[in-house]
Amino acid sequence: MAVKPLYLDFFKFLDRLPEDDPWGIYQHLYLQPHEKIFKAYWETFSHFDLPQITERVRKIKKGDYGLLQSLIQSQNPADLAEEALKRCQLILPLNPQPPVYLFIGFFSADGVTVEVDGVPSIALGLERFKDFQDLPLLVSHEYCHCAQRFLLKDFFPRGERPLFFTVVAEGLSVLFTEAAYPEIPLHRHLFLTPERLRWCRENQQTLLELAGADLAAAKLVPVLFGAGDPNAGLPPRVGYFIARQMLGHCLAHHGAEEFGKAFNGFEQLFRKILQERRIQEGYRAT
Repeated sequence: MAVKPLYLDFFKFLDRLPEDDPWGIYQHLYLQPHEKIFKAYWETFSHFDLPQITERVRKIKKGDYGLLQSLIQSQNPADLAEEALKRCQLILPLNPQPPVYLFIGFFSADGVTVEVDGVPSIALGLERFKDFQDLPLLVSHEYCHCAQRFLLKDFFPRGERPLFFTVVAEGLSVLFTEAAYPEIPLHRHLFLTPERLRWCRENQQTLLELAGADLAAAKLVPVLFGAGDPNAGLPPRVGYFIARQMLGHCLAHHGAEEFGKAFNGFEQLFRKILQERRIQEGYRAT
């Protein structure tokens, strides 16, 4: 099964949480059975080292996870992830499908792509979710990043990437989720509020000029795709809007066939994107 519900083993650990040191049973029931994904995750993102993890585990209280457990019982995230994979496969088939690891960690990223045994894989940390409304979007967004690693591995440089490559990677993933879920409003594809999207549109020219002037450097990547810069009047995560606009404009200008020559394996996706845009433009015209 492509979806790996690791959270089930975490709850087994909670059910057997001892009064004394829980580290041993945590290792036995949760960490060791899934060692490969956790090792890949921690090595990639360096959120915690093993002593920090041990300290966190020793502070775990079963009651801290009651709301999350109730949420999982009412909205099965494994089923949502399976359905998302089916949508993704219809647009851009990958064989094998990327595994989706659903786990509970400590302030984990909601969705990231990591390599487990050399295979691009999707990892979703569930501990911060208040609902799973956007879980399918996260799966499809990361699915496209996995596709990029499969099909465009020679395109992207290793190590730190200039802003140009981040714009391409994130722009592709946003356009992909729009193709997979055309019924969902744009602000959710961008992981922005409607008000923030409105601000982006009002300041689009300034944002595009800012990014366009610095595409060859990497210094704006954490600003545009992360916390923003309050001193410069830049809100968080506006890079996804910039990437979508830049890449979408290039695709519309060059067309699916020509654009597909630069992004081998993505021509079917580009046709789907352009087709959906024509449909939406037709709706707006009537």
